[in-house]
Amino acid sequence: MLRRLLSWLGSDDDRPDDPETRADRLREIGRDPLAHGHDATEEVLAALSDESPLVRTTAAEVLGSVEVYHELVAADPLVERLDDPERSVRLAAAEALTVTTDATVVDDVLPYALADDSGVRAAGAVGLYHALSRVTYEFAPAQVEALFDAFEAAATDGDETATEDDELAREYLLSAISRGVATRDLASLDAERTDILVNALDDTISVSGQAAALLGHVDNETARAALRDARESHADERVRDAAAEALDG
Repeated sequence: MLRRLLSWLGSDDDRPDDPETRADRLREIGRDPLAHGHDATEEVLAALSDESPLVRTTAAEVLGSVEVYHELVAADPLVERLDDPERSVRLAAAEALTVTTDATVVDDVLPYALADDSGVRAAGAVGLYHALSRVTYEFAPAQVEALFDAFEAAATDGDETATEDDELAREYLLSAISRGVATRDLASLDAERTDILVNALDDTISVSGQAAALLGHVDNETARAALRDARESHADERVRDAAAEALDG
């Protein structure tokens, strides 16, 4: 059975033409990867380059969802899929970057989060957040500035077809900043980036709440005044509460 399973996945001549069948085989490996062994792990990794978006997406999902792979799989093949032509593949690969335990992958993912293309930027932002979930990493000041600039680019992108990706990028860029930016760098945030956060108080609820929390670390009057205004008059109670908590923190 295992020999036939691996041949279906690994041989262009023998594997099924139906992508759903190939994806099912990946899911089967994912349900019990230890039983299938190292060769099957390599087959899942190889499927990240399959011609079918469904198979590539499934391979990334399997790699991200199976705990044993966190110890076996390097993040590089997933990073390479962050600019995949298919959105589902990009995001599955980004989420699967929880497999990494190597802080150096953050530097590999960062350029994707700063990309001009909104879809790649969104996947990079999601990937950056997930990569930071298992490693300790502190962004350098220049990286902090670049992340805020990427956030602003996502907030001002006028391409209506990219709205969903822009919203995703904004949310996850702020999440990544929260995880990787030193408090001292937030405290000394310059006026331009402070204004970016102030404007974000009127974004979606998830973005606005995160912006309020970050502004609580910014040591200037612009940040404090914006938080006071949000606490008193923001239209959403959740943002008012986040601003009050930031001021009290």
